Amino acid sequence: MDDLNIKVQQAQEVLLDLERRREEIERQKLQLEELRKKQRDFEGGHRGVTEELARSVALLARQEEDGQRELEDIRSVRKTLAEQLAALEALEPATWEPANLSEELTKALTLVDQSRAILRQAQGRLERLGWEAVEQEHNSNRVEGVFEETDEGFKFWRKVASGFAYSLPLILSLLAVSLVWFLKK
Repeated sequence: MDDLNIKVQQAQEVLLDLERRREEIERQKLQLEELRKKQRDFEGGHRGVTEELARSVALLARQEEDGQRELEDIRSVRKTLAEQLAALEALEPATWEPANLSEELTKALTLVDQSRAILRQAQGRLERLGWEAVEQEHNSNRVEGVFEETDEGFKFWRKVASGFAYSLPLILSLLAVSLVWFLKK
């Protein structure tokens, strides 16, 4: 009987040992399954994020190139407008000689018209670059105000030019009569 008890006890110990091993194997199995799951998640996440990052980098590179082109266009427009502004600011009606007033006014008006055309062309370029209509309307209103201020500055000279234009036929007639009278003498 003791021998049987010893064998039963040994069998129970073997069973307990086998149970511990089974639990250890189950734990290792769960760990391996967790590792496989993490590896699949890593591989899928790595692939997905890598593809998304590559797309994002390519998109940003295109955006950067477009931005560089837009910046170059904006710089070009700014430079052109600054040159026109400098040319307009360089006009000094007070220094014009009365004898050349008509020519000076013609040149000045031509410059103003040219500046206005360049400004409108620049606004078109900026519109194509995607500037919002609100900003353009604001800038357009501000520019029209500038032209109105410029018009007020030239008001006196325009009156002088108008007076000269109205008087020109009379002056030419008097010159013609004087010439005819001088030739008859």
